[in-house]
Amino acid sequence: MAKLNLSVAVGDYDRTRALIDGNVQIDGVDPVYMTLVPEEIFFRAFRAAEFDICELSLSSYTVKTAQNNCPYIAVPAFVSRAFRHTSIYVRTDRIKKPQDLKGCKVGVPEYQLTANVWARALLEDDYGVKRSDIHWIRGGIEQAGRPEKISIKLPLGVRLDNAPEGATISGLLEAGEIDGFVAPRPPTLIEKGHAHIGWLFPDPTAVAKDYFKRTGFFPIMHVLGIRRELADRHPWLAGAVYKAFEQAKQEERLREARTLMGDDFWSYGVEANREVLDYFLAQHHGEGLSSRRVQVDELFHPATYETFKL
Repeated sequence: MAKLNLSVAVGDYDRTRALIDGNVQIDGVDPVYMTLVPEEIFFRAFRAAEFDICELSLSSYTVKTAQNNCPYIAVPAFVSRAFRHTSIYVRTDRIKKPQDLKGCKVGVPEYQLTANVWARALLEDDYGVKRSDIHWIRGGIEQAGRPEKISIKLPLGVRLDNAPEGATISGLLEAGEIDGFVAPRPPTLIEKGHAHIGWLFPDPTAVAKDYFKRTGFFPIMHVLGIRRELADRHPWLAGAVYKAFEQAKQEERLREARTLMGDDFWSYGVEANREVLDYFLAQHHGEGLSSRRVQVDELFHPATYETFKL
Protein backbone atom coordinates (compact mmCIF):
# COMPACT_ATOMS: atom_id res chain seq x y z
CA MET A 1 0.00 0.00 0.00
CA ALA A 2 1.37 3.39 -0.96
CA LYS A 3 1.91 5.94 1.78
CA LEU A 4 -0.40 8.93 2.05
CA ASN A 5 1.16 12.06 0.61
CA LEU A 6 0.07 14.73 3.11
CA SER A 7 0.91 18.37 3.72
CA VAL A 8 2.04 19.21 7.27
CA ALA A 9 2.25 22.86 8.39
CA VAL A 10 3.92 23.54 11.74
CA GLY A 11 6.29 26.01 13.33
CA ASP A 12 10.01 25.29 13.46
CA TYR A 13 10.29 24.24 17.11
CA ASP A 14 12.61 21.88 18.93
CA ARG A 15 9.47 19.75 19.40
CA THR A 16 8.89 19.42 15.65
CA ARG A 17 12.41 19.52 14.23
CA ALA A 18 12.97 15.75 14.31
CA LEU A 19 9.92 15.36 12.08
CA ILE A 20 10.90 18.17 9.73
CA ASP A 21 14.43 16.80 9.21
CA GLY A 22 13.15 13.24 8.75
CA ASN A 23 14.60 11.64 11.88
CA VAL A 24 11.09 10.73 13.03
CA GLN A 25 8.54 9.38 10.57
CA ILE A 26 4.74 9.33 10.67
CA ASP A 27 3.77 5.71 10.01
CA GLY A 28 2.09 5.34 6.63
CA VAL A 29 2.64 8.97 5.61
CA ASP A 30 4.91 10.58 3.04
CA PRO A 31 4.80 14.16 4.37
CA VAL A 32 5.46 17.50 2.71
CA TYR A 33 6.50 19.81 5.55
CA MET A 34 5.95 23.55 5.51
CA THR A 35 7.48 25.52 8.36
CA LEU A 36 5.38 28.65 8.65
CA VAL A 37 4.61 31.24 11.29
CA PRO A 38 1.45 30.45 13.29
CA GLU A 39 -0.46 33.47 11.97
CA GLU A 40 -0.15 32.21 8.39
CA ILE A 41 -0.99 28.63 9.29
CA PHE A 42 -4.11 29.61 11.23
CA PHE A 43 -5.35 32.04 8.59
CA ARG A 44 -5.03 29.49 5.80
CA ALA A 45 -6.33 26.59 7.87
CA PHE A 46 -9.49 28.24 9.17
CA ARG A 47 -10.27 30.12 5.98
CA ALA A 48 -9.75 27.30 3.48
CA ALA A 49 -8.52 24.14 5.30
CA GLU A 50 -5.46 24.21 3.06
CA PHE A 51 -3.35 21.72 5.05
CA ASP A 52 -3.85 18.03 5.77
CA ILE A 53 -2.12 18.23 9.17
CA CYS A 54 -1.33 21.49 10.91
CA GLU A 55 -0.83 23.46 14.06
CA LEU A 56 -4.05 25.12 15.23
CA SER A 57 -4.92 27.91 17.64
CA LEU A 58 -6.66 26.32 20.64
CA SER A 59 -9.08 29.24 20.83
CA SER A 60 -10.04 29.23 17.14
CA TYR A 61 -10.35 25.46 17.22
CA THR A 62 -12.69 25.72 20.22
CA VAL A 63 -14.83 28.34 18.47
CA LYS A 64 -15.27 26.07 15.44
CA THR A 65 -15.83 22.96 17.57
CA ALA A 66 -18.59 24.72 19.50
CA GLN A 67 -20.21 25.58 16.16
CA ASN A 68 -19.91 21.93 15.03
CA ASN A 69 -18.29 23.00 11.77
CA CYS A 70 -14.56 22.57 12.29
CA PRO A 71 -12.78 21.02 9.29
CA TYR A 72 -10.13 19.56 11.62
CA ILE A 73 -10.04 17.08 14.48
CA ALA A 74 -7.22 17.52 16.99
CA VAL A 75 -4.66 15.21 18.51
CA PRO A 76 -3.31 16.18 21.96
CA ALA A 77 0.17 17.21 20.84
CA PHE A 78 0.54 20.69 22.31
CA VAL A 79 3.36 22.08 20.20
CA SER A 80 3.05 25.57 21.71
CA ARG A 81 2.69 26.43 25.40
CA ALA A 82 3.57 29.68 27.15
CA PHE A 83 2.91 31.72 30.23
CA ARG A 84 1.22 34.88 29.04
CA HIS A 85 2.40 37.33 31.68
CA THR A 86 4.93 38.38 29.01
CA SER A 87 2.13 39.19 26.54
CA ILE A 88 0.79 42.27 28.31
CA TYR A 89 2.48 45.56 27.41
CA VAL A 90 1.53 48.99 28.72
CA ARG A 91 2.38 52.65 28.71
CA THR A 92 4.57 52.51 31.77
CA ASP A 93 4.20 56.25 32.28
CA ARG A 94 0.50 55.64 33.02
CA ILE A 95 0.05 52.03 34.10
CA LYS A 96 1.92 50.89 37.21
CA LYS A 97 -0.10 47.85 38.28
CA PRO A 98 -2.77 45.60 36.72
CA GLN A 99 -5.66 47.39 38.42
CA ASP A 100 -4.65 50.60 36.62
CA LEU A 101 -5.98 49.03 33.41
CA LYS A 102 -9.59 49.50 34.54
CA GLY A 103 -11.23 52.04 32.27
CA CYS A 104 -8.30 52.02 29.84
CA LYS A 105 -8.03 51.29 26.14
CA VAL A 106 -6.02 48.16 25.32
CA GLY A 107 -5.12 46.98 21.83
CA VAL A 108 -5.40 43.43 20.51
CA PRO A 109 -4.57 42.11 17.03
CA GLU A 110 -7.52 39.70 17.37
CA TYR A 111 -9.73 39.43 20.41
CA GLN A 112 -10.07 35.65 20.35
CA LEU A 113 -6.37 34.77 20.15
CA THR A 114 -5.49 32.00 22.60
CA ALA A 115 -2.79 34.11 24.24
CA ASN A 116 -5.34 36.85 24.84
CA VAL A 117 -7.84 34.46 26.42
CA TRP A 118 -5.16 33.37 28.90
CA ALA A 119 -4.03 36.94 29.56
CA ARG A 120 -7.57 38.17 30.26
CA ALA A 121 -8.20 35.16 32.52
CA LEU A 122 -5.15 35.84 34.69
CA LEU A 123 -5.99 39.55 34.90
CA GLU A 124 -9.45 38.72 36.23
CA ASP A 125 -8.56 35.74 38.44
CA ASP A 126 -5.48 37.23 40.07
CA TYR A 127 -6.03 40.99 39.93
CA GLY A 128 -9.79 41.53 39.65
CA VAL A 129 -9.58 43.23 36.25
CA LYS A 130 -12.63 42.03 34.30
CA ARG A 131 -12.93 41.90 30.52
CA SER A 132 -15.68 44.51 30.76
CA ASP A 133 -13.39 46.86 32.71
CA ILE A 134 -11.31 47.49 29.58
CA HIS A 135 -12.17 49.10 26.24
CA TRP A 136 -10.59 46.77 23.67
CA ILE A 137 -9.27 48.13 20.37
CA ARG A 138 -8.66 45.64 17.55
CA GLY A 139 -6.11 46.24 14.82
CA GLY A 140 -2.98 44.88 13.16
CA ILE A 141 0.18 45.05 15.24
CA GLU A 142 2.33 46.54 12.48
CA GLN A 143 -0.01 46.43 9.46
CA ALA A 144 -3.44 48.04 9.40
CA GLY A 145 -6.60 46.12 8.60
CA ARG A 146 -6.05 42.74 10.28
CA PRO A 147 -9.43 40.97 10.62
CA GLU A 148 -10.56 38.32 13.08
CA LYS A 149 -10.02 34.91 11.47
CA ILE A 150 -13.34 33.74 12.90
CA SER A 151 -16.47 35.77 13.59
CA ILE A 152 -17.29 36.11 17.29
CA LYS A 153 -20.17 37.51 19.33
CA LEU A 154 -19.18 39.02 22.66
CA PRO A 155 -21.44 39.33 25.70
CA LEU A 156 -23.09 42.58 26.69
CA GLY A 157 -20.77 44.86 28.59
CA VAL A 158 -17.62 43.91 26.69
CA ARG A 159 -16.64 46.74 24.36
CA LEU A 160 -14.54 45.93 21.30
CA ASP A 161 -13.99 48.48 18.54
CA ASN A 162 -11.82 48.47 15.45
CA ALA A 163 -8.80 50.75 15.31
CA PRO A 164 -9.26 53.83 13.12
CA GLU A 165 -8.79 53.11 9.42
CA GLY A 166 -5.12 52.95 8.52
CA ALA A 167 -3.99 52.82 12.17
CA THR A 168 -1.89 50.09 13.79
CA ILE A 169 -1.76 49.02 17.40
CA SER A 170 1.94 49.93 17.54
CA GLY A 171 1.21 53.39 16.20
CA LEU A 172 -1.66 53.97 18.63
CA LEU A 173 0.47 52.80 21.54
CA GLU A 174 3.36 55.06 20.56
CA ALA A 175 1.04 58.05 20.19
CA GLY A 176 -0.52 57.35 23.56
CA GLU A 177 -3.99 56.82 22.09
CA ILE A 178 -4.21 53.45 23.81
CA ASP A 179 -2.83 52.46 27.20
CA GLY A 180 -1.73 48.90 26.58
CA PHE A 181 -1.45 45.98 24.21
CA VAL A 182 -2.03 42.21 24.61
CA ALA A 183 -0.70 39.76 22.03
CA PRO A 184 1.66 36.80 21.62
CA ARG A 185 4.15 38.96 19.71
CA PRO A 186 5.74 42.15 21.06
CA PRO A 187 5.35 45.40 19.15
CA THR A 188 8.45 46.63 17.35
CA LEU A 189 8.45 49.56 19.74
CA ILE A 190 9.87 47.18 22.35
CA GLU A 191 12.81 46.29 20.11
CA LYS A 192 13.41 49.98 19.46
CA GLY A 193 13.54 50.63 23.17
CA HIS A 194 10.68 53.09 23.60
CA ALA A 195 11.11 54.84 26.97
CA HIS A 196 7.49 54.53 28.09
CA ILE A 197 6.40 51.14 26.72
CA GLY A 198 7.17 47.89 28.50
CA TRP A 199 5.76 44.84 30.26
CA LEU A 200 2.92 45.29 32.73
CA PHE A 201 4.85 43.02 35.09
CA PRO A 202 8.45 44.26 35.49
CA ASP A 203 9.57 40.68 36.23
CA PRO A 204 7.08 38.50 34.32
CA THR A 205 9.16 35.35 34.88
CA ALA A 206 8.81 35.65 38.64
CA VAL A 207 5.06 36.28 38.35
CA ALA A 208 4.70 33.28 36.01
CA LYS A 209 6.55 31.02 38.46
CA ASP A 210 4.20 32.08 41.22
CA TYR A 211 1.22 31.47 38.91
CA PHE A 212 2.37 27.94 38.18
CA LYS A 213 2.99 27.15 41.85
CA ARG A 214 -0.53 28.29 42.71
CA THR A 215 -2.45 26.82 39.77
CA GLY A 216 -0.33 24.04 38.29
CA PHE A 217 -1.24 25.39 34.83
CA PHE A 218 1.27 25.59 31.98
CA PRO A 219 -1.00 27.31 29.45
CA ILE A 220 -1.65 25.50 26.18
CA MET A 221 -1.60 27.67 23.05
CA HIS A 222 -1.79 25.32 20.06
CA VAL A 223 -3.03 21.83 19.29
CA LEU A 224 -2.33 19.72 16.22
CA GLY A 225 -5.16 19.19 13.75
CA ILE A 226 -5.87 16.61 11.04
CA ARG A 227 -8.40 17.31 8.33
CA ARG A 228 -11.50 15.56 9.61
CA GLU A 229 -12.39 13.83 6.36
CA LEU A 230 -8.90 12.31 6.24
CA ALA A 231 -9.12 11.08 9.82
CA ASP A 232 -12.53 9.56 9.09
CA ARG A 233 -11.27 7.88 5.92
CA HIS A 234 -8.13 6.50 7.58
CA PRO A 235 -8.89 5.45 11.18
CA TRP A 236 -5.20 4.70 11.87
CA LEU A 237 -3.98 8.19 10.92
CA ALA A 238 -4.70 10.11 14.14
CA GLY A 239 -2.87 7.55 16.27
CA ALA A 240 0.09 7.53 13.89
CA VAL A 241 0.35 11.33 13.93
CA TYR A 242 0.14 11.49 17.71
CA LYS A 243 2.77 8.77 18.09
CA ALA A 244 5.19 10.59 15.78
CA PHE A 245 4.80 13.98 17.46
CA GLU A 246 5.24 12.39 20.87
CA GLN A 247 8.47 10.76 19.69
CA ALA A 248 9.72 14.00 18.16
CA LYS A 249 9.09 16.09 21.24
CA GLN A 250 12.34 17.48 22.54
CA GLU A 251 11.81 19.05 25.93
CA GLU A 252 13.93 22.03 26.80
CA ARG A 253 16.58 20.72 29.15
CA LEU A 254 16.20 23.59 31.54
CA ARG A 255 17.13 22.50 35.02
CA GLU A 256 15.17 25.33 36.64
CA ALA A 257 12.01 24.53 34.67
CA ARG A 258 12.26 20.81 35.45
CA THR A 259 12.78 21.54 39.14
CA LEU A 260 9.72 23.79 39.28
CA MET A 261 7.39 21.97 36.88
CA GLY A 262 8.48 18.31 36.88
CA ASP A 263 10.32 16.08 34.44
CA ASP A 264 7.58 16.01 31.81
CA PHE A 265 6.78 19.70 32.03
CA TRP A 266 5.84 19.84 28.33
CA SER A 267 3.37 16.97 28.48
CA TYR A 268 1.24 15.71 25.62
CA GLY A 269 -1.92 13.62 25.96
CA VAL A 270 -5.43 14.33 27.23
CA GLU A 271 -5.34 12.99 30.77
CA ALA A 272 -2.12 14.75 31.75
CA ASN A 273 -3.68 18.03 30.57
CA ARG A 274 -7.36 17.56 31.32
CA GLU A 275 -7.50 20.12 34.15
CA VAL A 276 -5.77 22.92 32.25
CA LEU A 277 -7.85 22.23 29.14
CA ASP A 278 -11.09 22.25 31.13
CA TYR A 279 -10.13 25.56 32.73
CA PHE A 280 -9.41 27.10 29.34
CA LEU A 281 -12.72 25.87 27.88
CA ALA A 282 -14.62 27.34 30.84
CA GLN A 283 -12.88 30.70 30.40
CA HIS A 284 -13.46 30.63 26.64
CA HIS A 285 -17.19 30.05 27.02
CA GLY A 286 -17.42 32.53 29.88
CA GLU A 287 -16.02 35.20 27.56
CA GLY A 288 -18.69 34.45 24.98
CA LEU A 289 -16.14 33.21 22.45
CA SER A 290 -17.58 29.69 22.19
CA SER A 291 -21.33 29.50 21.62
CA ARG A 292 -21.63 26.59 24.06
CA ARG A 293 -19.48 25.03 26.77
CA VAL A 294 -17.22 22.62 24.89
CA GLN A 295 -16.09 19.53 26.82
CA VAL A 296 -12.48 18.33 26.76
CA ASP A 297 -13.34 15.03 25.12
CA GLU A 298 -14.96 16.78 22.15
CA LEU A 299 -11.61 18.21 21.09
CA PHE A 300 -9.57 15.10 20.36
CA HIS A 301 -9.71 12.07 18.13
CA PRO A 302 -10.59 8.96 20.20
CA ALA A 303 -7.65 7.03 18.77
CA THR A 304 -5.21 9.30 20.65
CA TYR A 305 -6.39 8.47 24.18
CA GLU A 306 -4.56 5.17 24.55
CA THR A 307 -1.37 3.70 23.13
CA PHE A 308 0.03 0.19 23.21
CA LYS A 309 2.39 -0.91 25.97
CA LEU A 310 5.00 -3.67 25.93
